[in-house]
Amino acid sequence: MRIECPHCLQKAVITSRNNLTEAKTVVDLYCKCTNPACEATFVCIMSFKHDLNPPAKTTAQIAQNLLNHLSQEERAQLLG
Repeated sequence: MRIECPHCLQKAVITSRNNLTEAKTVVDLYCKCTNPACEATFVCIMSFKHDLNPPAKTTAQIAQNLLNHLSQEERAQLLG
């Protein structure tokens, strides 16, 4: 992930972070500009928005849960 300084638009580095949620889905990123003429320090917020494709384990769990709630007839239709 690339962080740009909001002042000079040059590369910045993350110097530390502060987790704002227990699940670490929202964090403050403490950053410093690498441009010697700027050297601004600032805080960015980063958050998880949504999955484009859930992890395979989650997908398998969803499928298993759905299968467990099907009747024998519905399972036979699905597999047949």
